Amino acid sequence: MVFLDLFRTKKKAIAPRPRALRIPSAPTALVPVRAYDRVFAQVMETVEGISAEEKSQLRDLVTETGSDGLNLGGYFEKGYEVFFKGRQWKWGEYEEWRDTFERLGSFPSNWIDVDQIARPGTRSTYDQLLELRILELREFLIAEGISFDADAPKAQLASLAEHAPGLSASSLWARLQQNEEEARQKAEARRPKALYDLLMRTIAYRAKSVRDLERAHSNGIQRHEVMLVLEADRKFIDLARKKNPQAVPPYYPNDFTQLRPIVDFSKQ
Repeated sequence: MVFLDLFRTKKKAIAPRPRALRIPSAPTALVPVRAYDRVFAQVMETVEGISAEEKSQLRDLVTETGSDGLNLGGYFEKGYEVFFKGRQWKWGEYEEWRDTFERLGSFPSNWIDVDQIARPGTRSTYDQLLELRILELREFLIAEGISFDADAPKAQLASLAEHAPGLSASSLWARLQQNEEEARQKAEARRPKALYDLLMRTIAYRAKSVRDLERAHSNGIQRHEVMLVLEADRKFIDLARKKNPQAVPPYYPNDFTQLRPIVDFSKQ
């Protein structure tokens, strides 16, 4: 019946539930690479003889100390023993500055010549003889038939031995030559470690300068004053800043220049 049909409950078609909107997640902010990592990469680009993997491992070793490179005692010796000792390697930045200063005809006050470190100092025969034991000097003089007082001091014995006619043909002379060769080898071994020391200190303190500058900029400080250890070095600093206006101290290996922030109180 039509009447009954009016009261029948009609089943309504169930509309499909709207699909939940996918809200895109906010892009993850990139964590800024540490100042040390950036400086390390820049400086290490000029180091030859060490593989990219080894450079990465050295950086990780430094990171383990948790000091952004300033805790040299935490990685210095191990870094040298594992990655640099006994290997042929060179640091291009150091060589470039050395060549630049040689062309200028002068060097900064704190410049370290690693090649000079590798050369033992010139010592006289007398100075070499003073390094021997008194017993050795006495035995040589007796063998040469040269008389001396029983209580003669070492300096006097060395002087007598220096002027002995048979010194250059004696076993004592061979001993002196051996000592000099050992001194030369020790001096040569100091060169790569001295260069490594300059390399790691340059990275550590240059990274500190970058951190300090970025911290100052975040606080609204845009100007800095160059503070020199010696005014005589200004020409070298000016040269470095002209060469790279974005450079920060140390401008060259073993540079002790610092940047002092200048606060503009008129804008506060």
